[in-house]
Amino acid sequence: MEPSVSALTRLFATLRAIHRGWRSVFLTLLSLLGLGLLSTPAQAVPAFARQTGQACIACHVGGFGPQLTPFGRAFKLDGYTLSDGKSHIPLSAMLVSSFTHTTEDQTPFYNGMHGNDNFVALQQASIFLAGRLTDHIGMMGQATYAQTAEPANLAWDNTDIRYAHNYTLGGTSGIFGVSVNNNPTVSDVWNTVPAWQYGFMTSPISGGVPFTPMMAGLGSTVLGTTAYTLIDNHWYIEGGAYHSLSPYWGNLLHGGYGGITGYAPYLRANYSTTVGQSTYEGGLIGMSMKPPSATGSSGTDRVNDLGIDGTYQFINGDVHSVTVNGLYMQEKANYDQSLGVYPSDTAKTLNLNVAYWIRNTYGATIQYFNVNGTAYLGSNVQSNGVVWELDWNPFGQNWANPEKNLRLGLQYTTYNKLNGTSLNASANNSLYLYMWFAI
Repeated sequence: MEPSVSALTRLFATLRAIHRGWRSVFLTLLSLLGLGLLSTPAQAVPAFARQTGQACIACHVGGFGPQLTPFGRAFKLDGYTLSDGKSHIPLSAMLVSSFTHTTEDQTPFYNGMHGNDNFVALQQASIFLAGRLTDHIGMMGQATYAQTAEPANLAWDNTDIRYAHNYTLGGTSGIFGVSVNNNPTVSDVWNTVPAWQYGFMTSPISGGVPFTPMMAGLGSTVLGTTAYTLIDNHWYIEGGAYHSLSPYWGNLLHGGYGGITGYAPYLRANYSTTVGQSTYEGGLIGMSMKPPSATGSSGTDRVNDLGIDGTYQFINGDVHSVTVNGLYMQEKANYDQSLGVYPSDTAKTLNLNVAYWIRNTYGATIQYFNVNGTAYLGSNVQSNGVVWELDWNPFGQNWANPEKNLRLGLQYTTYNKLNGTSLNASANNSLYLYMWFAI
């Protein structure tokens, strides 16, 4: 069935209006956020549960957290606009408290840190403003306070404002959307990409993967616009560009700035399909960036990140779920501007994780990570290790209001090699206990 001329006219008029007005709208929202008044979801957002009338298990594997179900992916791609038709306050909050013990003492890096056995009452305290703005526009945003940040401030966190519209062209149907966001891959719906990959919670003291590609570290320091389409519920294509925040906005929002110069193009493509209770996904992801100059000479430094990812997910109602995520990325850095210092670097990262949940109450995850090569003007980043995690949602989905969540997690990270050497790598092994509450 071909779309009518009037429908296409309305769609194009809407897109032109977004093109003209998104900057002023977005900067107004940023101003409010900078004052601590704006916030919306990045991990698990109970405001979305209230908006849709669905419990958190509808969108999130394990009851809550960033790992999405097929329904959760569809809700995000459709612009966070699905609603039960009732009025709801689009606010949520999240609190994470934690304790970390390392094999050997660590050098304190924030005010109040001990050499070992650190309790962090406010590892993360976030406020959220999330949900439907119009029939085709919705948002998720977040402001976060972290006790371990220096200085500790309420800062701009993951934010995604998007327009989405369904279309039909002949025998092809799909979704077309535009996302304005502050973190490359935060617009993605798969838990392989840097913004959403495991670990969902990691110790601020020690633990997790010691090196990540440059694109994974740009969150909150950039602003970008991407356009995407999902064709026949299988083929997904997204492309756009990011630019560093200005010093004014970076300081106002406490997000930082200057991570890249100029515009950095971003591309994402994948194919997914569902067979019975199983979902399969495979795709590519890439970004090309110009980092700040390492020297004052002429020329252009460039960092290219290119990755391949895959997902398998099995969900048997609310009884059992199994998810396997993998991402392999290569980062190639060429220092034309710094040629006399160091010509180039190549770093390769592999992240694999398997998670199992029973009745969205008891969960277990194991992650293997491996990093090879050099980065940042020749530093040796070769590292590998294993992360083990057990999770318990003690109330499951039995609360009177099922959008409220509590999770207790126990995580142990072991390093076989760290930053190029096996010597004393295990000194950084960490036992991490956390409490994660969302409402």
